[in-house]
Amino acid sequence: MKRNIIYSFFIALACIGFVACDNDDNDQGMNLPEGSKPSTKFTLGNCEDEQNAKDAIKMDVKTWGDGKTDKEFASIELFGDGHFLITTPNALNAPKRATDGTRKANRPASILKKSGKSPMPTRANIDNGTEDIDNGLYIYGTYTRVKDGVYKLSNNTMIEIKDGVVKGTATVTYTNRYGVSITITVSIDYNYKQDAAIRQLCRSWKFNESEVWLYANNNCFAYGKQWMKYGRVMQEVTLSPEAKKWGFEEDDVLETDDCCKRIVFSPCGRYICFYADHSIEVGRWEWTDMKNGVLRLWEPVDLDDDDDDDDDWADVTVRFDGKQMHLYHDFMDEENDIMFRALGVSTFSAGF
Repeated sequence: MKRNIIYSFFIALACIGFVACDNDDNDQGMNLPEGSKPSTKFTLGNCEDEQNAKDAIKMDVKTWGDGKTDKEFASIELFGDGHFLITTPNALNAPKRATDGTRKANRPASILKKSGKSPMPTRANIDNGTEDIDNGLYIYGTYTRVKDGVYKLSNNTMIEIKDGVVKGTATVTYTNRYGVSITITVSIDYNYKQDAAIRQLCRSWKFNESEVWLYANNNCFAYGKQWMKYGRVMQEVTLSPEAKKWGFEEDDVLETDDCCKRIVFSPCGRYICFYADHSIEVGRWEWTDMKNGVLRLWEPVDLDDDDDDDDDWADVTVRFDGKQMHLYHDFMDEENDIMFRALGVSTFSAGF
């Protein structure tokens, strides 16, 4: 077995796609590590609603002012934890990023990993604490509920929903940071409010720990674990003698910079990862099997892509435990008669 075979497997998963398999039949005869597979039953947690849960909506712009001025945003989402995400028109038209040829082969070891595209999404602090994501494609910050339907944003703008209407189509007065008020028409997404599973998932989660196991022909050749200590990401990696012969190194399995220290799920289908190296990425999610707690996550490059390309998504299994959430992944691929497999679980706690 040669190292490039293993690398090609990981690169295929990372750059071509994360396609999860039904591995029940493949588990027979394998002594899988405790905690690597989710329980068979999906149950809800007991997280209380976040402080601004009733304000959590998404507004998609239909018409902008008199139509003579450029749109300042394409959509705005208010999250239950008191943050907002603005998507600019440029984000909807942004081309797919080219794959970074220097991307390490370990990327599928952690499902909530950086996309590894070039240029990498960047994060810049604005004076008022608002975050500029991906060179201005997204704006992330906090908001204050002034009264019903009126919200003041940390980037010195204001949103006022006429008559406080929060469903269907609404008229909104948007006051930009220059004090100019613009009347816009938006469609509002709020139907998630009656769904208990979405209410449990969609909130801010802070990272606790993660584990990954890498297999070749049912033999584990690498194990990695990350956890938080005093606000820092710690990790340990164990490599088999075979893995060392193949030239594997610890950072081929895990890197602290790739750790997603915080993740926010939006009830309207977005998720935001905040990484240890201070970068931020915005992706998209949906339930593929809500009854069994299966989520599909799209990488940032596929966020608003309508070509139904399956190259950039991953299926993960969600399990709640009180105020914690566990995300499981299990990926397989066969090459040169060698079956490669990556198992992993990441644990988060509600709140930030």
